[in-house]
Amino acid sequence: MTRRRFYAAPQVLDQESFLFAPREAHHITRVLRLRPGTRLVVFDGLREAEVELTEVGPSGVTARRTGPLMISRRPVEIALIQGIPRGAKMDLVVRMGTEIGLSAIHPVLTDRTVVEPGAARVDRWRQVALEAARQCGRGDSPEIYAPARLEEALAVLGPVDLFVVPWENEARPIGEVVAARPFLTAAILIGPEGGLTEGDVAAARAAGGQPVSLGALVLRTETAGLVATAMLLYERLLRPEA
Repeated sequence: MTRRRFYAAPQVLDQESFLFAPREAHHITRVLRLRPGTRLVVFDGLREAEVELTEVGPSGVTARRTGPLMISRRPVEIALIQGIPRGAKMDLVVRMGTEIGLSAIHPVLTDRTVVEPGAARVDRWRQVALEAARQCGRGDSPEIYAPARLEEALAVLGPVDLFVVPWENEARPIGEVVAARPFLTAAILIGPEGGLTEGDVAAARAAGGQPVSLGALVLRTETAGLVATAMLLYERLLRPEA
């Protein structure tokens, strides 16, 4: 039986017994009405462990660890460098990117980005990622970086084994770049609604990026990164060996 999952702040799982934060405690007591003795899984964004509720009441919810700390490791690390879209589209990118297995998301300001979100929006994206990780069964959560100019984000990213740049002006299929190529770290650059400019692509090329095509159809900005991620995951983890 799949155990319910809850989030705990870093360092909490280092303790044998601990107190849940008010947000998680409310969900345990008021929403799920769980009782002492219930077994759960708690994760902190990097690790997870099985725990047992020891006290559930007005003074708070406490639990004790009943299993070892397990470090969450992904078989391949994929970072999405996403030109910040308008409205709530970035929420969707973060949620579905977490579900599909991204290790990091870099919101970037490209030549055609028209919004520059503040700290409150970044905090919301990080909470969206934690909620998505809890629901999909991840023991870790992707790192959500603060918005930065494209060049700054590329410097933070550093070297990766594979860096693809889906671009509507490129004809070379992504499969020609990715197929049968071993990689443990990868990055994907996606433009905002207006797409990437030649200047954006030139900056990516300078950092080792390879422009590619995702097909004949023009994908929305909130769709393209997820499609490219799925393609990389298939090539790296699921394609049958010849």
